[in-house]
Amino acid sequence: MSEYSISSACDKLIRAVYQGPLEDRPWQNFLCLLRDAVGANYATLLLRPPQAGDAGVVLNALIASHDTYSSYNETYFALDPFVNLPPNEVITLGEFLPLEEYHNSDYYHEYLAPTGVHHIMGADMKAPTVDARLRVTRDKDIADFGEKEKSICRLILPHLQQSIILHSKIMKTESERALYADVIGHMSMGAIILDQHDRVVTSNRVAKKLLQGNFGLTIIDGKLSIEHRETQKQFQALLDQAKSLRTSLKPAYAKALRVVNNENITGLGLLIKPIPESKSTKGDSNPAIAIFISDPRQPREQSAQLLSELFNLTPAEANLALQLANGLTLDEASTELGISRNTAKTQLSSVFSKTGVTRQTNLVQLILKSVAPIG
Repeated sequence: MSEYSISSACDKLIRAVYQGPLEDRPWQNFLCLLRDAVGANYATLLLRPPQAGDAGVVLNALIASHDTYSSYNETYFALDPFVNLPPNEVITLGEFLPLEEYHNSDYYHEYLAPTGVHHIMGADMKAPTVDARLRVTRDKDIADFGEKEKSICRLILPHLQQSIILHSKIMKTESERALYADVIGHMSMGAIILDQHDRVVTSNRVAKKLLQGNFGLTIIDGKLSIEHRETQKQFQALLDQAKSLRTSLKPAYAKALRVVNNENITGLGLLIKPIPESKSTKGDSNPAIAIFISDPRQPREQSAQLLSELFNLTPAEANLALQLANGLTLDEASTELGISRNTAKTQLSSVFSKTGVTRQTNLVQLILKSVAPIG
């Protein structure tokens, strides 16, 4: 087993590499450990190297000063000669270019020397979804990096590259999730995710607003609860049924339920959908049930500007159309907008002409089916 043995220090460094994508400040612990392991004063991961018009994503174990940090990202990156290294190789500054030339450069005198940086060791990681750089530095009072320090970086480099790929996938998934959540929110649709024990895992802003209102729906001990006892029984039965179908899920499976109370006769509409079991590890907090909540009285968030762009409406016409789409009559809309009924009729006639419809119900349908509600 000796050929598979690694030291505790190396194990700690590798663990930090893979923990990096989950940290609030990604790879902060790893960069600190690497800096200590190779006897450096600074350790930097350029996750997305700066370029013209883009300050990039630059992570540091230690920041000398905010001005120094921002000056590289905004200006000095363009003067840095220690770039475009042989892909996935660990190399020192002296192996890459003549040191005399480097130490006589404006980049060294204006940017590096004031920070105490003299020696640099680095690697450029290249892969289909990775274009990142790792840099560690020492000041002039310490010897240059040697084979021992290079071997540590060589050992850790493939792990770091793999971790960056995982980070990229996590960020892509999170970006997509945030986009879909925002779209649902603009449609005034609440969304709540439950785990296999019916506990609330996440909820969007619309759901939180509805839960805070007096709608007969609340969270008790971390679980979604309906005040009306019989409706709660129906709700629990639907949850249990949905969970039982997670492994043999039919794509169109969904169940609906209406929650009413004395103050809200229209009620909230609940849509209950099971979430297929993922291929990830088993966990009590894994998403199991999706609950979508709609308040028919709640107006949808829509953009007058988007309506103007879609149908060539004036701002006044777009605002009127939005009021009608949210269920107001022409009289109610004119009062809401502070205009006369005759003005509203004139604007509506123009809206009809521009959209090609002749009835108010068709106009509402046209707006609700357009991209405006998700803008």
